[in-house]
Amino acid sequence: MSDITRLAEQIRETSAPLRIEGGGSWLHAGGPWAPAASLSVRHLRGIRAYTPGDLVVTVAAGTSLAELAAATAEHGQMLALDPYGTPDDTIGAVVATASPAPLALGDHRVRDLVLGVQVVTGDGVVMRAGGHVVKNVAGFDLVRLQTGAWGTLGVITEVSLRLHARPPVDQLVCAAVPHADTGALDDLLPAVLAQRVPLPMLLVSPPGGEPQLWARLTGNTSRVRALHARLRALPVGDVRDAPDDETWRTLRTTPSEAIVLRARTHRSDAVPFVRAARDAFESATLSYDPAHGSLRLVMPGTGLATLERDMATWYRLAAARGAMHRMTVVVDQGRTWSAPYQSPRTPLEAGVKRAFDARDVLNRLAELRPSTRAHPDA
Repeated sequence: MSDITRLAEQIRETSAPLRIEGGGSWLHAGGPWAPAASLSVRHLRGIRAYTPGDLVVTVAAGTSLAELAAATAEHGQMLALDPYGTPDDTIGAVVATASPAPLALGDHRVRDLVLGVQVVTGDGVVMRAGGHVVKNVAGFDLVRLQTGAWGTLGVITEVSLRLHARPPVDQLVCAAVPHADTGALDDLLPAVLAQRVPLPMLLVSPPGGEPQLWARLTGNTSRVRALHARLRALPVGDVRDAPDDETWRTLRTTPSEAIVLRARTHRSDAVPFVRAARDAFESATLSYDPAHGSLRLVMPGTGLATLERDMATWYRLAAARGAMHRMTVVVDQGRTWSAPYQSPRTPLEAGVKRAFDARDVLNRLAELRPSTRAHPDA
């Protein structure tokens, strides 16, 4: 009996909720989750099929990012994604959570790179969606439906991925943003937003420290030299190589007890949006992605009352400083602190859930309550 068959039988035979686990490093995210027994897929590991000439690889869901990187590097290829977390995180978890990637190569997202999936539904049915080739049949996209569903619609057991050639140069650089509290951000953010080159950038502001502008320079030597010149033209300090790998790992890794907020608004509101967040969340590390107008805030574990107060302050300060557009905010991690922010499923969501997990045994959500939060406009 194969591992997949045993997994399907285990799901069919249970009526109790199951919590799907890969590496187990992101269990506080995506909820709030109901208490449940663990269902690990970490034993499903290894390369299932790899055709370097087609730039396509199929891997078991428990395979780590590090294992995949090692296998593809031998052929000068890579998965053009470097998501938050560690190299030990599993492919299945990356796809299930659609984990964002800071300074993603080529501006790729998880949904851009997943070609096909194999899942076991909540009824114990083994299902395949998509394919093993880049060109796919148009229709209802079950691959994208499973990508980012947090395991609520099926246990991902196998994934087919689009690969890319490794660039000749892949350089991580950063520059300090001095005098950020006296108007430097007001000059920098519009200049960064005006860039029209495919240059991944991230403005990182640690608590109590001066912000830094990070960038990833990829391509041939001439292209990297030109991108470097564009960065030096921005109102920042000296552009230098990133200090060390440990600093980047620290920025990408989230403590389990932290609360993570992701927010977005129109890029024209970047200045009041970012400045108000720095003032409202003094203990948080902020990462602003100018290409998408999105902000990620990582803050120490705190009570719900404190979180609500800081968010209200953020909205108020942003509006007072001229923000004109709606701010949307979601909680990535620490959602057990903020159950009132969750809303009941829409009829469409409930119907999709019934189609794939009618018994609601996979990553069951805790009982949801209507939001009591004030309207998040700024």
